[in-house]
Amino acid sequence: MRLSHHLVSWLTSAALVVGLGACGPGPEQVDPLSEPTAFSFELANPDEVAGSVFGVMLTPFEPNPMFGARALTPAAADIDGFIYATMDAAIDADGLVSGSLISVYDIPRINESIGLEFGWLLFFPPQGCPMTATNGAEAALAPLPYIAVWDGESFVDDEPDVDAIVFLESFERVDGEGGAYTETFVGHVPVASQSAWSAATDGPCVPDEEPNATLTVDVAIDAGWQFLRYTSVRTSDGVDMTYTDELVSLTLDEVAEAGIIGEALPPGVMPLESLSAASTRAGLSLLFR
Repeated sequence: MRLSHHLVSWLTSAALVVGLGACGPGPEQVDPLSEPTAFSFELANPDEVAGSVFGVMLTPFEPNPMFGARALTPAAADIDGFIYATMDAAIDADGLVSGSLISVYDIPRINESIGLEFGWLLFFPPQGCPMTATNGAEAALAPLPYIAVWDGESFVDDEPDVDAIVFLESFERVDGEGGAYTETFVGHVPVASQSAWSAATDGPCVPDEEPNATLTVDVAIDAGWQFLRYTSVRTSDGVDMTYTDELVSLTLDEVAEAGIIGEALPPGVMPLESLSAASTRAGLSLLFR
C-alpha cells in the first residue's frame, strides 16, 4: 500500500525533529570526581564527644608542620602546611562521623606514601613478595591521616583547641599459656586517587629476609576516595614469633557498613597499647593538641 505524499512528508518531518532532539544538547554531564563525596564511619565514643570534625592533608611546597621547631607565629601561619579535606563533617553523640570529602581535583598533590605509615608495604614490597599491578604507572595516593573533633575557630596559645583526636585503629591482645600471646592491630586510612589502578600479591607471600612473616596485598583503587585497611598480627608461642600483615582496599560504602573502626580520644591520649609508633602521630600533636 502506498502512503500519500502528505503523510510521507509528515512522517519525515517528525522523524527529523525527533532526530534533532536526540542529537541536541542534553543535560550537562557532571564529572563525579569534581564533586565532594559523602562518607561516614563509626567510632567507639564512650565520652560522647560531639561536634564538627576536621580532616587535614599535607599541601605542597610548604614546610611540613610535623617536623622541625615551631616558630612563634599566629595560628593561621602554623596550619598553612595543611588543607582541610572534609566538608560539613561532624560526630554525633553515638559516635557516627558523617560529612563529605573534597573533590580529588581539589587535592593539591597526589603522593604515593607521604603520610601513609604502612605505604611502604604497597609501594615498596619486600623481596619475595612480587605484586601484579594494573595501570601501575598511575599508582599514587593522597592519604588523610589527621582527623580531629574541632570547631575550626578556637585556639589556645596559637594551637587549635580540639575536643578529641580521631584514631581509626584498634588493638587487641589475647594471652595464652606459657607466655604465648596474639596481638592484632587494625588501622584504616582514607585515601584519594586521581586514577584507577590495582596491585596484589598472589595470595600470602613470605619475604626473603623474614621467613616467619607473611604479607598479603589486595588493593583495587578507583579514581576518587576509598579506604585502606592494614591488619598486623603478631603471634608468639612463648619462644618464637610469627608475623602476618595484610593490606586491602575498602569502598566508602564498605567502611560505612563495617561498624566501629576507631575511637575519639582527648588530646594527648594515645590508644591503649597501640602498635602505631608515636612518631607517626607527631604531626597530629602539633596541629591538633
